[in-house]
Amino acid sequence: MEIKNIWFEFEAWENGYDKDDTNSDACFELSDGTKWCASFFTYRNLSSLSKKNRVTGECLSGQYFYADKPIFISEMSKELIISVLNDIIQTETDLTCIFTKVDEP
Repeated sequence: MEIKNIWFEFEAWENGYDKDDTNSDACFELSDGTKWCASFFTYRNLSSLSKKNRVTGECLSGQYFYADKPIFISEMSKELIISVLNDIIQTETDLTCIFTKVDEP
């Protein structure tokens, strides 16, 4: 299976982003017509979120972090995300464990 189309949330941000410290979704369509979304977090962003939560009190003041099916990456870049997606698509048999399937109405 191959990726036909892909949308990167971070490309839509008007104020840009820090490629080393951010989180973003990517939604994509595979050659079989199925559509999926994945949530990417940079390793540094996990630390930044924990620090922010200690200040705001969220997540028991930074004592935990929760995201549904997070994929951690070294930097937020189109090239890396495409490589990661292709690797997962080629090596995993159950994509629903890693990605969220988007159902069409």
